[in-house]
Amino acid sequence: METIKKIFKTIWSFLNSKFLGYGIALILIVFIAQTCSNLNKAKQDAADAHQNIIALTDTLHKEKLKTGELQFSIAGYISSVEDLKNVNKGLYDEVEKQKGTVINLNRLTILLQQDKEDLAKYIDSLKMIINQPIKINDTTYIVPWTLPFTYDSTNYDIWSGQTKVGLTLSKIAPKTVFLRGNTLELPKFDFSQIAVINLGTEMISRETQIELTYGQKYVKGKLVVFANSKYPGFKVVNLEGFTVPEPPRKHWFTGFSVNFGITPTYDFVSKKTIMVVGPSFGYTIFSW
Repeated sequence: METIKKIFKTIWSFLNSKFLGYGIALILIVFIAQTCSNLNKAKQDAADAHQNIIALTDTLHKEKLKTGELQFSIAGYISSVEDLKNVNKGLYDEVEKQKGTVINLNRLTILLQQDKEDLAKYIDSLKMIINQPIKINDTTYIVPWTLPFTYDSTNYDIWSGQTKVGLTLSKIAPKTVFLRGNTLELPKFDFSQIAVINLGTEMISRETQIELTYGQKYVKGKLVVFANSKYPGFKVVNLEGFTVPEPPRKHWFTGFSVNFGITPTYDFVSKKTIMVVGPSFGYTIFSW
């Protein structure tokens, strides 16, 4: 009977102690912090889901930058690799081809298209070379040539090739040979009837250098994939991008956990500190 009274007295003393009040306050603080952490995670998950909905319906945007470059952009995806398979199978397949851990990946298809007027602006006539024809026989020649198109210091095209041509006399008009005084007149030909025939043109080499800038950025809270270049006629036909959400950082109040080990505690019955060996239920205050 005395033992029961002693236990109840100890419990009553504990219920009226400051230690219980501090404990309850600490539990409330931890609970509120965990709730805030869960709310923040839920908000981030909702924002990522909204981003992916935009990415599924977004179309290419085109704008001219202050530098004169054309920039194309489109909304990108934020998801784990596993979830990417459900929203964009093509990008998922590209990620799967890579070795290691992919943090982000962009895929684009570009079109370089110029008309006659555009080419005429940039062809370097001072460097255009039509080399000395190479004689194959009396009527056949090969003409090597080079066409350089220089757009700026980092963007250019240099085309090289050769054209085989043939010479024919479609009409020969000889005149009678006769002696006039001391001069012997030879047959004369009508060279106005010479025809030049293109027997074929082939490309020998092409050297093209294109400066291309592409990446990912946040614009008004939305992930955007972009690509731009000064190369004339630059156009993006397809543009897609994917990034993995940022990994958890060091932060307070990570969450609850279950552990196994040796835990010091206080025995209120015997009023002394004891060591308990076994599983324990805890809460992580700080994670790094």
